[in-house]
Amino acid sequence: MKEVFGIILTLSFSSAYIPQIIKIIINKKSNDVSISMLFVNGIGYGCGILYLIYCQADQVWLWVNYSAGLIMTIICILTCLIYR
Repeated sequence: MKEVFGIILTLSFSSAYIPQIIKIIINKKSNDVSISMLFVNGIGYGCGILYLIYCQADQVWLWVNYSAGLIMTIICILTCLIYR
């Protein structure tokens, strides 16, 4: 059961960026998206990864969650900058 929660956690947090990225691409503008929030979110994901490294954690779904979240944040930031 613990694995199910990890999978849901990872899928929900990582896929949350997809609608925003699609909306930016379709509308070809990102003026109403807060880049600052995305940077703060990216810092949070990065610190989560560093925390897992520091604690030598072996929770696979936390690794996948923080890594996928950071990647999606970076993609969203780049998409915002392209269509700004």
